[in-house]
Amino acid sequence: MVGQIVVFKLMNHEFGIDIMRVVEILNYELVRPVPAVPAYAEEIINVRGTVYPIFNLCKRLNMSCSMDYKDSKFILLNLEEGRVGLLVDGVSEIMTVEEEYIEATPTVIDQNQESCIDYIVKKDDRIVIVLDIKAVVSEKENLYIQGVSDEEDYSSNTK
Repeated sequence: MVGQIVVFKLMNHEFGIDIMRVVEILNYELVRPVPAVPAYAEEIINVRGTVYPIFNLCKRLNMSCSMDYKDSKFILLNLEEGRVGLLVDGVSEIMTVEEEYIEATPTVIDQNQESCIDYIVKKDDRIVIVLDIKAVVSEKENLYIQGVSDEEDYSSNTK
């Protein structure tokens, strides 16, 4: 066994992320918009006193986006750089990944630009694209995450 991934949907396609990065999965709730940020980093949520910037993963991956949020989920992640949440169309399962089902990223994808794909799971008739979260959250996004995720409380400052 290589490990486990959280399998989620974006526009009826299956993607995955390493379960070791996942803090929790939440149902969609109303979010607070944040001005002057990239279009895919449009929101923040407060989860038990912790603020998570939310990336709309469809927008981040330049995919068509559904406007129906009834089954949408937030996948909350802890990264070395800070915290982030991913808005996805739905979460379907936790999958155990065996070495025999792993395929490398096609070289055509790797040559054109930095790929967000870590590897591909091909199991039975399914193909699950496992994302490299470090590539999804690049240096520019790290600055945004660090700024929004700052846990210091400035509410007691007086001038």
